[in-house]
Amino acid sequence: MRVRAAGGLVCSSSLLIRGTILPAVRQKLHSSPCPDFRSQLFLFYALPDIGIRLTPFETSWLALALWGGAYQTEVFRAAFEAVPKGEVTAARALGLPAFQTFLDITLPIALRIAITGTTTTAITQFRSSSFMIVVGYQELTYVANRIVSDTFKVFETFGIACLMYLLVCSILSALSRTFERRLAVPGLGVVK
Repeated sequence: MRVRAAGGLVCSSSLLIRGTILPAVRQKLHSSPCPDFRSQLFLFYALPDIGIRLTPFETSWLALALWGGAYQTEVFRAAFEAVPKGEVTAARALGLPAFQTFLDITLPIALRIAITGTTTTAITQFRSSSFMIVVGYQELTYVANRIVSDTFKVFETFGIACLMYLLVCSILSALSRTFERRLAVPGLGVVK
């Protein structure tokens, strides 16, 4: 998750500074409802042709990192654009250089704005990990299917799997709310 968030932050800030959006990033985000599926297939089946062999775990991890990084780029880009222009203009009027303005004004405000989008992407990425079965990586849904085929206890097995997904998503949401409350500036926005 750290790699994804760091990659998204670096990409979006470099896009903001240049003032352009890379077409490949936009195409990656809007190409299909399951963009990491194609990434997995490419990483696992096409890379060995050029001599790069990845294990199912490495393929899954890399595909999720690329997919999450692309979404995080958009989340942080939107957060940077949501920073009030008056704040930046005021800092520049006080004589702060552009980079110092970015570090002291734009970045802290944008990070506060990006918390919700980052959490949503993390939860979506966790739920999308079930697609990792495509390359043979045994994740929670795969294990639940195997248990069902061995025991024929469908409702109990998938009920526990659902509770595990719910528990992890609830923990991520609670951490996000706590982090958002901790970073809240009194008088700016409403944090419940």
